[in-house]
Amino acid sequence: MTTESKTRIIIIGAGYAGLVATVRLAGKTRKQNVSITLVNAADVFVERLRLHEMAASPTIPQKRITDILDGTGVDFIQGIVTNIDLQTHSICVQSNGNDIHIEYDKLVYALGSTIDRESVKGVGEYAYLLNPSGKRSVEQLHQRLIETNTAGGRMLIVGGGATGIEAAAEFAETFPNIHIQLATQGQVGDFTRKEIADYMRQSLTRFGVTFQENTRITELRADTAITENGSPIPFDICLWTGGFAALPLARESGLTVNERGQILIDPFMRSISHPDVYAVGDSAQPVEQPNAPYRMSAFVAAISGAHTADCLSKVLRGQAPKPLSYVFYGQAIALGQNDAIAFMTYPDDKPKHPFLTGKAGYNLRGFFLRFFAVLPELEKRMPGALFWTGKGRFEAAKRRAGRSQAQTVQIHMIDKPEAQ
Repeated sequence: MTTESKTRIIIIGAGYAGLVATVRLAGKTRKQNVSITLVNAADVFVERLRLHEMAASPTIPQKRITDILDGTGVDFIQGIVTNIDLQTHSICVQSNGNDIHIEYDKLVYALGSTIDRESVKGVGEYAYLLNPSGKRSVEQLHQRLIETNTAGGRMLIVGGGATGIEAAAEFAETFPNIHIQLATQGQVGDFTRKEIADYMRQSLTRFGVTFQENTRITELRADTAITENGSPIPFDICLWTGGFAALPLARESGLTVNERGQILIDPFMRSISHPDVYAVGDSAQPVEQPNAPYRMSAFVAAISGAHTADCLSKVLRGQAPKPLSYVFYGQAIALGQNDAIAFMTYPDDKPKHPFLTGKAGYNLRGFFLRFFAVLPELEKRMPGALFWTGKGRFEAAKRRAGRSQAQTVQIHMIDKPEAQ
């Protein structure tokens, strides 16, 4: 009698997408012959939505990944994935100075994204980033903010998206002796509606933040940013929040990726070039939009992680998976420690009324921050706890497109003159 070998699943990356995928899959495959290994560089779950808060106050508690995984049966390896061998179905992990080679049957790629520090000269050398670890990351930024606030100085934040706006408000309120200037290629908040952008600008102005709009930075030096027209913007400390890109590992490994390095996936979260590799969160980009924008966000990361677990568990049971489909609900942008603006984005990620501002908006944002923070533990207790609406929108859109195409063909045949 032979014993059936286990299906080996490796998940690399333990952000919002990777950790949700891990614990949900562990719960859904508990009675199956499956082994799951999670690999992550840090031993704590990093709440990326709060990195600007951690830079202002590093006392924010963090949860250990081993505590979250306790009781799931998942093996955890702390280390950095240095290579993926798609031919041999194996990865190489650098852990505690050693190279560990692990084979897989299914691989879930959840390494997320990072700030693009290569496109503009000097960013890698002179800018701080909202990264949890590494060179010029959150911990070093906190110390530099304290020093600059004590002496009084200037801070330049590059990037007028949600991250740059939240960081500018948080730092301006926490470090009042630092003059903060926000530089952006367009207008501050132009990624959303004018009413929302106006409210954010007013809030930032109350903190003394000034704006350098319609300004493209082409080079960063030790204490000066050089704009496209050659004008200098002096600073004592620079935070770079503009431009996200996926890590280069996927491209280097031979997976099919887009120009940003994201793995191109089908509606079932599988790589279009290597279907034994699944990709989630910021690391992925669907070749067919799931009838809602797929963008870099904690919301999309969590849903894509949960959906990947659902797809994999169905495949392991010999069932057909469902395509990815969802709707958006809303968004909230923090404006310091007592203010935020929250708004509805249902169903297609387009901002609309009603708006919640001030403490009410801040509390609503806090609720969703806490939800995303406890979601992995919630999934551990109740696999499948994360539920979202709009799951049938993708298939419905395909049916509508098919009917429309059939009608077009019929009209073409009616209009086509008969052969003489």
